[in-house]
Amino acid sequence: MKKMFKVVKREYLERVKKKSFLIGTILGPLLMGGIIFAPALFMKFTPESVVKIAVIDGSGVIFDKIESALSDTLPDGTNKYELRKIETSGLELNTIKRDLNLEIESDVIDGYLVLPEDVVKESKATFFGKKLGNIKTMERFESAIDNVVISERLKREGLEYDVVGKLVKEVEIEMIQIKEGEEEAGKGFDSIFMSTMVFIMLLYMSILMWGIVVQRSVIEEKNNRVIEVMLSSLRPIDLLLGKIIGVGAVGLTQYLIWVTCALVFALYGLSLGGPVAEIAANLSPATMAYFVVYYLLGFFFYATMFAGVGAVCNTDQEAQQLQQPIVLCLVFTIIVPMMIIQNPDGMFATLLSLIPMFTPIVMFMRINILTPPAWQILLSILIMLGAIYISALISAKIFRIGILMYGKRPDMREIFKWMKRA
Repeated sequence: MKKMFKVVKREYLERVKKKSFLIGTILGPLLMGGIIFAPALFMKFTPESVVKIAVIDGSGVIFDKIESALSDTLPDGTNKYELRKIETSGLELNTIKRDLNLEIESDVIDGYLVLPEDVVKESKATFFGKKLGNIKTMERFESAIDNVVISERLKREGLEYDVVGKLVKEVEIEMIQIKEGEEEAGKGFDSIFMSTMVFIMLLYMSILMWGIVVQRSVIEEKNNRVIEVMLSSLRPIDLLLGKIIGVGAVGLTQYLIWVTCALVFALYGLSLGGPVAEIAANLSPATMAYFVVYYLLGFFFYATMFAGVGAVCNTDQEAQQLQQPIVLCLVFTIIVPMMIIQNPDGMFATLLSLIPMFTPIVMFMRINILTPPAWQILLSILIMLGAIYISALISAKIFRIGILMYGKRPDMREIFKWMKRA
């Protein structure tokens, strides 16, 4: 046991001191924070300016109403939308458009809107501009024109827009989730889905990444013949467990740092409001605790298999072929989220969450969406512990013989012979 912990210490310190670990640990929270908060901050702090639009109103009845509808103001009180009506009498449309195109190129106006004579009937208009990426402005224009055109139609039919609007007003359904007998307002599908996808992608990438690190470590030391020297002073099982625990501790260290950063981001996200606050609200201590538990269970289970693959291979290319079934099991867990989110307590989700290859991600997914009964969570942990023990025994038998085998990669029949011999 003492020798095993020396291996753990060596594997841990060797990786923690690397610049790549420090860079990855620092960049992880920065990138995640940037992805989550950058759009909200950009929208919040980007200064707004006056939007200058020329309008060619072929109907002759829409311009004044659009100008009244677009009454938005900037923080300093000035009108956000500056509309200018273009007179078309005696001029061809192409000539007017050519002059307006020159004004756009000279930044005199931001664009121009062409409303044909039959716009009320046909509901078709055309906008010309240099910058078409301002989705917020375009949506505001579409909304204003829609309301004006619909109001004009109703007027022609002898109906009042405001009265009809009240009659056809949509019902807004507030989403309130019941969890452990208590009401949790504000947890709609979007926030649950987004937070769940972020967590399961982190689990998927971390288990895969650190599992492959164990595999490459075995292959590297095997090729450098360092492994022969190490096995002269300790048992193969101590070396195997030492590598797995050491690398797992590195991953856990990284995640503890990330969890601390996530809690800071969560507090800041709650102050921003909107979708960001909804996602941040899901970063509860219980969620983070389950995340760490299922990361450890998933890592140890898959790391033992990756270590076994590394023991029978001599190069990364050989290992890539042999590890495909293991990787596919992980990939499957990020293909089925929609099926599980729609029915987290169904038979399919329950059975899948109790199969060791899928348990770490699927069970965590279920907990984050709709916490299953405590006995199912406990059973999943016990199943994972048993699976880790069996996987470690099998990998240890392969590791004991395969770690000192060089040359051609053994086939499955030979690997089974190693297991019997060990």
